[in-house]
Amino acid sequence: MPSRALIVRGLTLAMLSMLVPSAAHAQGKLRGVARLGAEFGGDEVLQFRYSDGTTPDVTAGSGLLLTGGGQLSILPRLDLQVTAGIKYRTIPPATNQSASWLRFPVEASVGLSTPLGLRVSAGPVVHLANTLKADGGAANMRVEFETKPGVFGQIEYVFRGGVSLDLRYTALRYSVVGSGATVNGNSIGGGCSYYFGKR
Repeated sequence: MPSRALIVRGLTLAMLSMLVPSAAHAQGKLRGVARLGAEFGGDEVLQFRYSDGTTPDVTAGSGLLLTGGGQLSILPRLDLQVTAGIKYRTIPPATNQSASWLRFPVEASVGLSTPLGLRVSAGPVVHLANTLKADGGAANMRVEFETKPGVFGQIEYVFRGGVSLDLRYTALRYSVVGSGATVNGNSIGGGCSYYFGKR
C-alpha cells in the first residue's frame, strides 16, 4: 500500500493541477479600469466675490474625479466593478483667497453590457476623508464632512480599443462633523475611462 506521504503528495498535486487552470481562467475575466471625469451640482457651500465682481461658487457635488480599480466579469454580459480615487475642487486663483475641497470616493457597481457597446451600471458610493478648506480675506475655515453612503448610476459607450465615454448621476448627502447639519452632494457629470487587460 502507498504510504501516507505519497497519498498526501498525490492529492496536493491533483489540487494544484485543478487550481492552475482555474486561476488562469479567472485572470482572463479580470481587467483594470481608470477613469477621469468632472461632476457638477449640489448645495452651494461657499461663495466669494472677486474685485472684478465675479462670484465663483463652491458646490458640494462639483469637482474633478480620478479613479482606478478592477472589473470582474461574472457572466458574458454582467460584471462587478470596484474603484477608488480622488475628487478635488478649487476656485480660480486670487491674491487674497484660496479654497479647496478634497475627498476620496470608493465605488462598487454591477454593470450590464449590450452587444452594441453600451454599458449600464449602478451601485453604492461613499466619500472618505471629506474636507473643505478656505484661507483668505473672505473666509477662513476648515470643515470636515461625514458621508452617508449614496448611490450612482452610469451609462457609457465602450469603444473597441477599451476607451469609453460616460454620463452619470450621483445621489448622496454630507453631514457636517460636530453640527449635524447636512449638505446635498448630488451631482451629474461625465467622464472618460480606459479598460486594460483581458476581457
